[in-house]
Amino acid sequence: MWSPESRKQKAAELRAIADKILRYRQLCDRFASYFPPESDNGRLLQQLRGKLENLRGRALDREKRLAKGVVKIGVVGLEKQGKSAFLSAWLKSEKLLPSEAERCTWSTTVVEPGEEGEFSAIVTYYPEDEFKARIQSYFDALEPGSVERWQGLSQAEIQRLKGAFREREGYDVDDPDRAGRREQAALSELTEIAATLGEIKARLNRAPTKITASTIDELAEQIRPYIALKDTRNGNRPYPGVRAVKLVTVTIPVEGAMPGVVLMDLPGIDAPSDKARRDTEEALTHEVDVTIFVKDVTRPSLVRTELDLLRTAQSADRSISLKDRMFVVLTKVDLFDHPDENGNWHWALAARNFKEQGVDRVFPYSKVWVHQGVSAEHPVARQVMDFFSATRPVNGLDQLKAAIERYLSSDVEALDRKVMGQVATEFSEMEAQLRGALVSVKDGLSDREFERRSEQTFDQLWEHVQAGEDPVGLLPEIRQRLSAFMDHEMSEPERLARAARADARIQQIREDLLRRLTPAEAEAKRRQMPSPGLMNETAVEIEMRKQMRERVAARIAGLGEDFRNTARESVEKMLREMFVSSSYDSGRLDVLLPSGNLLISRIDALGRAGHVSESVVRYQNNEMAKADVAFEVLSRYFARQIVDILDATDAGDRDLREREMRGLEQFFGMTIADKAQGSGSAVATAQSNAAAAPGAAGNPGMLGQVKAKLGFGEEKQEAQGFGFPTGGPAIATPRPAAPGQATAAPSAPGVSAAPPLAAPVNPAAALRDWSKMLARVRVDVERICDFLEALAKHPRGLQKYHEEAVRTVHDSWLDREGEQSLRRWVRSECTRIWPHRFAALEAEKERARADIDALEELFGGARLGASPVAQTQGVPAHAGA
Repeated sequence: MWSPESRKQKAAELRAIADKILRYRQLCDRFASYFPPESDNGRLLQQLRGKLENLRGRALDREKRLAKGVVKIGVVGLEKQGKSAFLSAWLKSEKLLPSEAERCTWSTTVVEPGEEGEFSAIVTYYPEDEFKARIQSYFDALEPGSVERWQGLSQAEIQRLKGAFREREGYDVDDPDRAGRREQAALSELTEIAATLGEIKARLNRAPTKITASTIDELAEQIRPYIALKDTRNGNRPYPGVRAVKLVTVTIPVEGAMPGVVLMDLPGIDAPSDKARRDTEEALTHEVDVTIFVKDVTRPSLVRTELDLLRTAQSADRSISLKDRMFVVLTKVDLFDHPDENGNWHWALAARNFKEQGVDRVFPYSKVWVHQGVSAEHPVARQVMDFFSATRPVNGLDQLKAAIERYLSSDVEALDRKVMGQVATEFSEMEAQLRGALVSVKDGLSDREFERRSEQTFDQLWEHVQAGEDPVGLLPEIRQRLSAFMDHEMSEPERLARAARADARIQQIREDLLRRLTPAEAEAKRRQMPSPGLMNETAVEIEMRKQMRERVAARIAGLGEDFRNTARESVEKMLREMFVSSSYDSGRLDVLLPSGNLLISRIDALGRAGHVSESVVRYQNNEMAKADVAFEVLSRYFARQIVDILDATDAGDRDLREREMRGLEQFFGMTIADKAQGSGSAVATAQSNAAAAPGAAGNPGMLGQVKAKLGFGEEKQEAQGFGFPTGGPAIATPRPAAPGQATAAPSAPGVSAAPPLAAPVNPAAALRDWSKMLARVRVDVERICDFLEALAKHPRGLQKYHEEAVRTVHDSWLDREGEQSLRRWVRSECTRIWPHRFAALEAEKERARADIDALEELFGGARLGASPVAQTQGVPAHAGA
């Protein structure tokens, strides 16, 4: 036998289980977010979540009813089915609850058993906001959103609402041929509310009113104005303020009533207003334990509204099937004394329709038979006797009350135990499934899994970087910028700028070398030699040439270093285009570089640290090294080949140097040697050829050809046509000068004339005349400087190696290997580039660890194999979800 205390205790147990199920379900939701829905773990967690949600819903459905400690029996049905009359007959008071031929009941009525002689009632009123929500549908039917004007509802406001409806729909709301039933009912309700609005507003928010009486009939008269809509005994006038009443709780003696059993008379669910439907649905969902469905047999078929009511009653409490908690009362069975034209009795048809819906507790009943006795001659009375297997006529109400008494005595407790057992069993099975799933979930949330996800995230981001979708791709912009840079770097103006820079450097070399070719320098050199008195001009020339050879070699090495620096500067500019100017969604690549001054050195540090492969920094450790070697080898080779001319003092040596120079000229595509003139003094020969050659003005020198190739424009005819000598000794046999021509040494090409030979320091001393020797050396120095200009500025000289070095570095960043290396580098620094993406992964990893620990804690502290995340990182378990 159930008791209020035992039901409340069971409710507490169900609440505890429901709370634990909620924690499981929440953790399933969180775990499911770690996996794609189509994955095995994702599907498993979704299945478990659905089962947990269903189990929790059933546990809460039962918990709400058990927590009340009482059993509420709700009487439901359509309007005018005889619900109130049935309850009055049950309570042996035909007048207790209002019952009229037209719509009558407004308020929900609750009947509680009281002490003998206790007749009282408590009237509960709506709060203002709840009443407003109850009548909102009336206003929305005419003008959506107009419920805010309810306090000013009047006939004028109703006319305005009707006008708004007509303007929106194009016809009047009271047009019976076009307006719907909902709109017409709403207009009727608002009209009646407007008639008594003052009384309704006065009762809203009022404290409950208690009514007492000495007899049940007296109590019935006093509560009637709070339940019925109209006073049918006095002109069918509306009861003022009845619509403000939410609930009427009646306490009277009930014969045979069990303690804790409450009856509820609910409004007809098909009333014109949806207030009745809401009241009934809320009562079925939250209050009613046992449902008595009242059906008028004059309409034996179940209409759509009744079928909806059955579905509502079923879904209101999923813990118990509908047939285990519903009783059906078929009223007005005495109205038919013969079957229909098909030979079917109305009550039998109605009973069959309910059994087809799974409800087999059906009780035919007649109010007349209850109050006046059963007519044994009535054909339905005999059928009812057979239906109940009775030996004497029965009215059906006694059988219903006996069945409900048996239900309350045994079935309620049995059903409660059944629900508790089912919930406990399913919950145990669910825990076992979760234990098995936990191992799989743990494996799926290991450190390795999050590393894989991190790599997947980077792969997606790298696709954006490559394709330029996030929002500016790094690689497309780098390619675009480097392409523009290379177009600029290889352009003719840049070549001319580098040639001008070489001109300035070579001019400095030329002036520095020529400044040292003085008689004083030659005399000092002679005096430094052994037996200076015996030293002739040839010996001094050899020493002077040797000294100039060392100086020219040093200057040529400096020229190569200049070109190396120029190439590095160009590479630096190119890297600036990549790492400073090129941008992506989070900034520029320079934020990823270590600290340093030059980009070359900063990126080189990445290569040494292993962040970037050798292929990407090959400008530093491979290709730029090759360029350095090329500059050095080229410079030293030409230094040896060109400068050796300073040592060529005999004809054989000169011939050898001549052949070597022809090879160099052929490499550069120049015709330098062809400009040289045959024998004799180089100075005199050059001067005489310059004056006598008929095509001299149109035959440019070596520098003119080089400058023409570089786009410098036409080269003016030099006064001298110096070229590398084609033969003859360094000390040439003097020749007579051309008529009217001086024999002094000419000025160097492209520079100011050499300073005159210095006067002897000591006039008294007989100084030697070094002018011819110095002129010969000066001519060779000039020739060397001329060739250095060709070497520096010619497209096949150092200029070529400069461009090759820059182009090689450019290609190393854009080829597939360079792109993969860039990807490797960005991957190593991706947490700095996209901190929000990878911080989210780390947060998810930490959350997964806490979720796994919380799930283990729900299993009573049994750790089913420590969390791989926690094992790896040694983080203590976190309790709670």
